[in-house]
Amino acid sequence: MVFLSDPLDRLATIGAIERHSAQAWPAPRVTQYHGWELRLSPALASRRVNSLNAVSPEAGRFPDALQQARSACAQTGVACHVRMLPLAGSDAVEHLRSLGISGAAETTVKTMALDRAFPIDARVKLATVLTDEWLDTYLAVEYHADGERAAIRAALTTIPFPQAFVIAYDEGRPSAVGRGVVHEGWLGIYQIATLPDARRRGLAHGVVTALLEWGRGIAARCAYLQVVTSNGPARALYQSLGFEPLYTYDYWTLPPT
Repeated sequence: MVFLSDPLDRLATIGAIERHSAQAWPAPRVTQYHGWELRLSPALASRRVNSLNAVSPEAGRFPDALQQARSACAQTGVACHVRMLPLAGSDAVEHLRSLGISGAAETTVKTMALDRAFPIDARVKLATVLTDEWLDTYLAVEYHADGERAAIRAALTTIPFPQAFVIAYDEGRPSAVGRGVVHEGWLGIYQIATLPDARRRGLAHGVVTALLEWGRGIAARCAYLQVVTSNGPARALYQSLGFEPLYTYDYWTLPPT
């Protein structure tokens, strides 16, 4: 279902994942420009929720969309990032290259079919609402500037779809987390994070399998997640669970105007 050879089917699947992702990790400000979507979250540093994204690009209009996005970013006081994925097409890449910039932070989107049961690690606990313990653990792993905690909480508590928040404990201490969102048959997996001194103990594996089994239990048919391509250990973990790469994206950052 998710491993497609037909290019049109592949692009349709990418589009479905991108729509799901935009709703599973939403930006408070969204503006449409000629088939491109500018997502802005000024309180957060994450480029994924502060970037221009292809949705259904109008032919030949990327320079116009980019100019409007740069203006909006400048007014908001955030850098202008273009998140370049297969839906964007080659014209957008060529235009950005003509401006003397290139992509960075390549990320791979991996998918798998949820066609089997997954074992549950006894060290994990799953909740369907965001808790302070989950958020504290996540923020202890992933650095966020002052003020981002409130913005992250606001984003995650406004999602209208079923969510799961998983914590894995190491000798009673919350040490790894992950989040899942189910909508339209897809399970999106986000915020997989493990404390540095608790790594290589199988905690991330337990978090992911708990999310996979939860999603399967509420009728998700396929799962996806995103991993920085250079993160070899994480890629190996996901491959061992059955995830296969579907597409990549990277970020092209424009200089200030």
